Amino acid sequence: MDYINHPFYLSIRAVLKLITRFIFWVKGYRIHSGEHLPKKRQACILIANHAAFVDSIYLIASVRPRFTICGAKPKYFRKWPIRQLFQIANILKVESHEQFLKDCRLLLRSGEVILVYPEMGRNPDAMGPFQTWAAEVALAEKVQVIPCYLYGTTNGQSGKKRLIVGSPIEPQGNAESLTQMFRESILSLKPDKQA
Repeated sequence: MDYINHPFYLSIRAVLKLITRFIFWVKGYRIHSGEHLPKKRQACILIANHAAFVDSIYLIASVRPRFTICGAKPKYFRKWPIRQLFQIANILKVESHEQFLKDCRLLLRSGEVILVYPEMGRNPDAMGPFQTWAAEVALAEKVQVIPCYLYGTTNGQSGKKRLIVGSPIEPQGNAESLTQMFRESILSLKPDKQA
């Protein structure tokens, strides 16, 4: 985890963030209910659907403070160019469930924002089943979880891309029930009409 929040990679990310934010804005990308997003670094978890690699770029452009994306499978770090891109994007490599929980808890205890895709993988056609990993971290650290729905990167969704942000969730119950709550919260943000 030595590359996470490394000043060199963060500086490159900051420049690229400005450029992509401008390009996305020109193309019509908008954020709805953005007041729920963190305005400064604080211990909280962002959760979102995940259909495409570009999802992380949209979220980086949308969230003001830095955050760590938790995470990606080790196979994506094998090739040098991809590894460099992932380090610039502040994407945590996930070797195991235990390591994921440990690293996420360390980041939250340091006052960092983290992003977790609860599907723990991409589902291009629709939102897939959720793993309990994000809920386990939220319950362990007692931090707010902010649900987000990224529209326009899933196959079949037409129109301008947008991020819809829901109200923060206070973790309670067990990992299974909280995971179900996460899924329902994200699905409730999905626009009824594709525009």
